[in-house]
Amino acid sequence: MAHHDGLAASFFAHQRALLDRDFARAAGELAAYRAALWAHMHDEESAVLPRYEAFGGDPDTPVRLFLGEHGNLRKFVDEFVARVEALRAAPDDRVLLELFDRQATFKNLMLHHDLRERNVLYPFLAVRLPLAEQAVILAARTCRA
Repeated sequence: MAHHDGLAASFFAHQRALLDRDFARAAGELAAYRAALWAHMHDEESAVLPRYEAFGGDPDTPVRLFLGEHGNLRKFVDEFVARVEALRAAPDDRVLLELFDRQATFKNLMLHHDLRERNVLYPFLAVRLPLAEQAVILAARTCRA
């Protein structure tokens, strides 16, 4: 779960660059954030969620909810990439403010997703997976933050 804290710090670096109106730096920070987020979601989709599903999962928090949120997170970040590129080409305060508004919605989704993982997904697996299997999952991660 520490990876989520690193993701939040990375996104903050992106937004700080936006505040500075340094759109090239903002694009670079966003690219790094995107790569880390994609790796994290890949790890969950390939190793964590299949085990959660195999154990039956929590009926109020099915696998399809996590996968749907992952899809929405990907769409948001791809949209942000396009919007930052537009700002690089033609800086505009109105467009920048609209981007911050969209990012507020994204951050709210990310907060709720993070809480679901912290309060349901990982505790559910922690009591069901043997420590040896937990270690295998951790060792196989593609994201290292």
